[in-house]
Amino acid sequence: MANEEHLAILRQGVEIWNEWRKKNLEIQLNLIKADLSRANLSEVNLSGAKLTWADLSYTNLSKADLSRADLSYANLSKADLSRANFSRAFLVEANFSSANLSKADLSEANLSKAFLVEANLNEADLSSANLSCADLSRAKLSRTELYIIRALGTNFTAANFTGACLENWHTNSDTNLTNVICDYVYLQRGQQERRPSSGNFAPGEFTKLFQKSLETLDLIFRNGIDWDAFAYSFKKVEVENQGAQLDVQSIEKKGDGILVVRVAVSPDADKAKIHSEFMQGYEFATKVLEAQYQARLEEKNMLIAKQEAQINRLFDIVEQQGTVQKALAENPRKVSNYDQRYSQLGGGIVDANTVNAEQIDSKIQNTDS
Repeated sequence: MANEEHLAILRQGVEIWNEWRKKNLEIQLNLIKADLSRANLSEVNLSGAKLTWADLSYTNLSKADLSRADLSYANLSKADLSRANFSRAFLVEANFSSANLSKADLSEANLSKAFLVEANLNEADLSSANLSCADLSRAKLSRTELYIIRALGTNFTAANFTGACLENWHTNSDTNLTNVICDYVYLQRGQQERRPSSGNFAPGEFTKLFQKSLETLDLIFRNGIDWDAFAYSFKKVEVENQGAQLDVQSIEKKGDGILVVRVAVSPDADKAKIHSEFMQGYEFATKVLEAQYQARLEEKNMLIAKQEAQINRLFDIVEQQGTVQKALAENPRKVSNYDQRYSQLGGGIVDANTVNAEQIDSKIQNTDS
């Protein structure tokens, strides 16, 4: 049950309560099963308060601080919760039917099994919130931040998603998107990656598009991806499993160089079989391509070695020519200045600076005497 002292202070008004709260931050607020229906608690500070099973129906809690509060099983139907802060709040099985949560902060809140039928969540921030098994049928989600929400088994029947951000939202085959109303959505925060890129979805097109991607298969690669091998294996599996309707949805880069390729498959496809066949085909293609790459590398290395040998031979030729030219420059040939028109030399002409006697094998006759 609620702490009577806490209730008495709260009933004195928001201003008195907030002043008392500032001076008593260490006190655990106990408002369990408190009846606060139709009260005006706009801008009240109830952060961290225990409000399980509390009755807050029709209550004005606009701009209130309910961060980290426990409101599980509480009744907030038709309450004004616009711009309220519910970040990290515990809201399991809370009743928000027809409540006004426009522009409210519900980031990281636990809304599993919560009742949000016809709730106004336009422009609310639900990033990283847990909506598993919650009922949001006919809810207003226009321009709502649904970044990284967990929506496994969530009922979105006839909800309005126009302008919502669905980046990395997590759904499964039990997520109900029947009769969703949607003109367009964004796949990235900051109104990026609009779908469709121009114009609007035709009636029912949103459901067909996103229901298709509810069944997914994750292909994990730890040492990068050989895209040639990927294309070969993907095409092979696609041909052999034509009813599986394989479609690459996203490529995500995780830590430690891990890449995850998320592939959409039809709900009745054998995901284990497809995964096994793909990985076997990928490994086979990788080995074949690796051998081809190695052969090309060896061929290239041989060509480089041949070209290097040719270049080295050219350098040798150039070097030899330089040596010859240097020798000629250092030892020019001697040109004889003697008139030898009537000389008779048995061993031929010797033209040198020094002549040894052994080089002469005939007599020298002086014709001038």
